Amino acid sequence: MPQKSTSRSGLNMRHIELTKKQHEFFKIMSDPKTKVVFLSGPAGSSKSFLSIYTALSLWSDGDCSDILYLRTVVESAERSLGYLKGGEDEKFSPYLAPLEEKVDEMLQASDKQRLKRSNALLGSPVNFIRGQDWKQRVVIADEMQNATMKELITVLTRMNKGTRLFICGDAFQSDIKNSGFSQLCKLFDSDESKENGVYHLAFDKGDIQRDEVISFLLDQIEEII
Repeated sequence: MPQKSTSRSGLNMRHIELTKKQHEFFKIMSDPKTKVVFLSGPAGSSKSFLSIYTALSLWSDGDCSDILYLRTVVESAERSLGYLKGGEDEKFSPYLAPLEEKVDEMLQASDKQRLKRSNALLGSPVNFIRGQDWKQRVVIADEMQNATMKELITVLTRMNKGTRLFICGDAFQSDIKNSGFSQLCKLFDSDESKENGVYHLAFDKGDIQRDEVISFLLDQIEEII
């Protein structure tokens, strides 16, 4: 097991109700040999929520130095931040909204301030990470159904000792034709992958934690596509 990066008093995390598959996720993450987890499934099935919750727990326990949240920079196949006003941080700020919303759900205001003062929550577009070397870090690569195979390989090859990586996506919501997400989920859904600390966990409509109407909507849409 990697050494703890520092000693911290625990964050006051809210209690969450879990489905059977979500319990399986936490069981996988309790194994210190787990390095990479691919999480696939429909909108609202808690892929991002569970990843962020786990990342905050690991930071609280001193098992990582910080948390890095990644997104592809522009949806609908656009690959540049240039059309947005402002500097790099300002342009990427809208993509951090899911992270900030979930942190607001999980933590009290005082704990959120602790994270801010510690510079523990970082965000970056996927195409800005080349050359980085991630040590003792938790990385959440979100909405990766909109990442190309080349971008996903870049994410995977930044890892170094003590880093854990969550790669989340929903192939149903992909906005690009050449996504590599589904291919990698299939590739690493094997016993050999698990032996090397790499898992694929597929959620379904039974894991949706948002309004029940989402399951109904998805069922109806699947009948016409």
